[in-house]
Amino acid sequence: MSTEVKVLSTSTRTNLEALKHHMKKLGFKYYETRNGWVTFGTQLMLGEKRVSPSNCISIMIRFMDLHVDVDDFSLICKLPEVKQAILDFYEAEGISDED
Repeated sequence: MSTEVKVLSTSTRTNLEALKHHMKKLGFKYYETRNGWVTFGTQLMLGEKRVSPSNCISIMIRFMDLHVDVDDFSLICKLPEVKQAILDFYEAEGISDED
């Protein structure tokens, strides 16, 4: 577990665990929390001398921001469910798009 996760509040850690569980059911693995970003992906790939997740979805846990890089059609079809899981996380955290 990274240092970032250790300093999160208990409620945020609980909400993050719920998001991880939901994303796992949708076929995404949790990879890391770094600089306030949580990253999910389907597999690791090597590129430009670094290892990074492919079919990647990253969310900012402090405010509403999202990055999606998905090129697998079976995963693209799941994006509405992914969006809802992320919105549920933000709602549980009390974060709105107006923040």
